[in-house]
Amino acid sequence: MAKRITMVAAIVEDNCTGCNKCVLTCPTVAITMRPRRPDEPGPGRNIAVVQDDVCYNAQNCMELCPDDAIVMRPLEEPFEVGRFEPEASADEIGQLCMQCGVLPDMLICVCTDTTAGELAAAILDGAHTPEDVAIKTGARTGCAEICLDPILRLLAAAGHGDAPRNPRNGYQWYGIPGRLMNFVGADGQVDPDLANAYPHMRMQKDVNAMMFKMDEA
Repeated sequence: MAKRITMVAAIVEDNCTGCNKCVLTCPTVAITMRPRRPDEPGPGRNIAVVQDDVCYNAQNCMELCPDDAIVMRPLEEPFEVGRFEPEASADEIGQLCMQCGVLPDMLICVCTDTTAGELAAAILDGAHTPEDVAIKTGARTGCAEICLDPILRLLAAAGHGDAPRNPRNGYQWYGIPGRLMNFVGADGQVDPDLANAYPHMRMQKDVNAMMFKMDEA
């Protein structure tokens, strides 16, 4: 579902100390730092700069700023993000979702009403980092936390699990917890060594249910 952007971050230059916290927390990497010019008043050597066209009104930067140096500025011309025609086929999207144990129409980002299918489509269309996915779909531009795990799992399933943090030491990435689906092959079968080690857990039955093969569950 498309997200309508009506506000973007604006820097209160007199307050900005250049602490870099806003850069580290922005889910779309819309904020960078530049040196403060000699004629610019302010307490720090650097000052934050916002790239308006990829600022999606997440407001994480404003909440985290310790110096009240960020406010949200209403846009005269709001714009929408997340509305695109996927290049990937429905079968490709469905297959990527199934590898992570989710349905294409399952809601993943509750802040922006973004589904697993929309996230998978963005990844298959070339969004290979969490930031790329956020820019393409608008996901992660609310709380920026809850939907990150499934986004990372979808990226890993598509072969992009080794993407570097962007920016380095940023606050917005979290680890992927261990899940049964991490041990399921492309054929939908649980790793035999794992299944044999814990025969009482009936993991294959659980996987069949997660992959909606109810006749085999």
